[in-house]
Amino acid sequence: MPRDTLFNSPLTRRGLLKGSAAAGAAAWAGTGLLPIGSAWAQTPKKGGQLRIAYSTPVDTLDPMAAASSTSQTLSGMLFDNLITFGPDQRTLIPQLALSWKPEKSGQEWVVELRQGVKFHHGKEFGADDVVATVMRSIDKARAARAYRTFGPVADVKAEGPHTVRFVMEQPFSDFPPSCCTRWSRILPADKIDNLATDPVGTGPFVLAEHKQGISTSIKRNENYWDAGRPHLDSVVLLQVSESVAQQAALRANSVDVVCTMGVETYLALKDVSGITAYSRPSGLYQVGFTLAQIDPFKDQRVRLAFKHLIDRKALLQSALLGQGVVGNDLPLRPDDPAVAGFPQHDQDLPKAKALLEAAGVKNLKLDIWTTSERPPSPRMALAFKDGATKIGVDLTVRDITYAEYTANVPRKQPLFTANWSEFFSNFQIFYLSYHSKGAYNYSGMETAPGLDAVIEDIIANVDPVKQKELVNKALTLIHDNSDRVIPYFLNYFAATRSAVKGYNPVEILDIRDIWLDA
Repeated sequence: MPRDTLFNSPLTRRGLLKGSAAAGAAAWAGTGLLPIGSAWAQTPKKGGQLRIAYSTPVDTLDPMAAASSTSQTLSGMLFDNLITFGPDQRTLIPQLALSWKPEKSGQEWVVELRQGVKFHHGKEFGADDVVATVMRSIDKARAARAYRTFGPVADVKAEGPHTVRFVMEQPFSDFPPSCCTRWSRILPADKIDNLATDPVGTGPFVLAEHKQGISTSIKRNENYWDAGRPHLDSVVLLQVSESVAQQAALRANSVDVVCTMGVETYLALKDVSGITAYSRPSGLYQVGFTLAQIDPFKDQRVRLAFKHLIDRKALLQSALLGQGVVGNDLPLRPDDPAVAGFPQHDQDLPKAKALLEAAGVKNLKLDIWTTSERPPSPRMALAFKDGATKIGVDLTVRDITYAEYTANVPRKQPLFTANWSEFFSNFQIFYLSYHSKGAYNYSGMETAPGLDAVIEDIIANVDPVKQKELVNKALTLIHDNSDRVIPYFLNYFAATRSAVKGYNPVEILDIRDIWLDA
C-alpha cells in the first residue's frame, strides 16, 4: 500500500489537532489493532509457540538502544506505547494512553493514561513512568536511539497519577504518531536504566530466556491489560542469517516465520506448498551514507558526485531482481506525489568526475563499509566501487559482521551502507533524519543552508497547502545536498508456514494478533 504524503493521509496535522481527542475515545479502550482481512475475521485459537527467524540478532534488551529490527520487534512484545498504529501503519489507536489532546495550538499536549495496568515486576503503571521515560529520551547521554523520539519536548510533568502534560519547544502537530515509534516504548521508572539486563514492561509477553546471538524466548503475560490477547503461549526469536538456512528451516518446519529475508529467499519459497511468501512494496530503503562532517564529504560537490556513481536500474535488478523501485535520494517513496518532478539522479560518470575535480579531490582512496547480514547491502557497495573505478576513485569494500558493523561503522566511518525504515510522520522523516539536531542525522550537521528552519516550520505548520510547499522546499534542499544516496526502495520480504494466522508482513512485527491454526 503506497504511503500517502502526510498532508493527504489520515494523519494530517489539521486532522491531528482537531481530532486527536476523538482518536483516543473510549470506544477504543481495551481494544487492539484494527481487524483487517480474512485472517482477523476467523476466531483465533489459543496456545502454541511461534518460532521466528531473523537474519540479524537481538542486539540489546533495552528498547531505547535497539538497533536491529529483531530487537525493535522484541521490545514491542515486552513493552507498550502510549499510542500505536493499526495494521495499515497509519491509523492511530490508544495503547497505554486513553486520550490525547492539544492545547496552545499544539505547543502542549495532555495525555490521559489507562488505569489498572501493571509492569511485569508488579509495579503499577502511572504518570511517573511516562515522565521518567520521556526525560530519559531527551537526555542525550541516556537516550541512545530514542533521543527526542517523542518530539521537541521542553518539559513533561505529571498532573495527577494518570495524567501527563507534554510541553514542546514549538507547536508540534506530529505528537500522536511520535508516540507510536519503535523507540517510544514506555519504561518503568524504577528500573529505567537497568533494562539491558532486566527488560520489564507492560507488554503482552515477558522475557523467559535470552542467549545472546542465538535465541530469545518470551512467554505470555498472564496479567496483560488487554483481555484475550495475546493468543500465543510463547515466542522464540532465532538468528538464521543465510538464505539457504532460512529456506531449509521453513521447509523442515523448524521455524514458522522468516522475517526481513532477502529476495533470493522469497523467490525460492514463493511457490512452495504450505508456505506463504510475501513481497510487499514498502518505504524501506537502503542508503549509502557520505558523512558530511568527515572528509572528503565535507564538500557538497563530493557528496553530489557519489550520487552519480551508481547505475540504479542495473543495481535494482542485481540486488533485488526487480523487487523494488529506483530511488532518487529522497526519503519518500517514488510513488509519493511530493517527489514528482524532481530530476532523477542516475549514473553520470563524467559529471561525477567533474564535481570531484572542481572540489580539488584527486587520487581518492576510501573504504566502503557494509555487512552481508543485511542483504543486499554488499551489492550496493560493489555498485559504488564499479562506478568509482571507472573515474579513477579507489574504493575497497569492507564486508564485516553485523555486530562489528554496529559497533564501529555508523557515525564513525565516512562511507558505508545502511538499512533505513519507513517512517510515518514528518517529524521522523525530516526532523529526526535531516535536522542538525535530529537523532538519526548521522552527520550531525545541516547539510544545506536553511534546511533546519524549513524543517522546524514543517513540524509546526497545520495548514495543508503551506505544509505541501514546505515539504517541497525541504526535499529540494535535500535532493542535491544531503549525505544520503538512496538508489532504491525495496519490497518487504517475509514468509510463513500456512498455520500462521493474523500475520501482517511489516518490518516491525506485532505479535498480539498472531495465532496458530494447528
